[in-house]
Amino acid sequence: MQYNDSVSRREALIIEAGGERFRFYYDLEHPEVLHMTLRHGTVPEDAIRAFFEGETQPWDEARSRFETVTETHGIYWTRHPHDQSVIVISCFRREEE
Repeated sequence: MQYNDSVSRREALIIEAGGERFRFYYDLEHPEVLHMTLRHGTVPEDAIRAFFEGETQPWDEARSRFETVTETHGIYWTRHPHDQSVIVISCFRREEE
């Protein structure tokens, strides 16, 4: 299921997969493109796969996020305070680290 969330200050693409709801935010300067797609060339499917298949590091208190990595991709993410959905802050290819 996909739909847009216009409640926040910018639009988000919401995808439900594997019993989780994922939020992917559009870029502030280019609101027609997802931030992670514009910056890193990754797509929601990359992030969702990394979330379920990757290894998650302990909560990074300094950056207020989790990091989950696979051999090929990594994501920075947190939980939405209202519905506990997964906010994907960024998704990147591992060679970009």
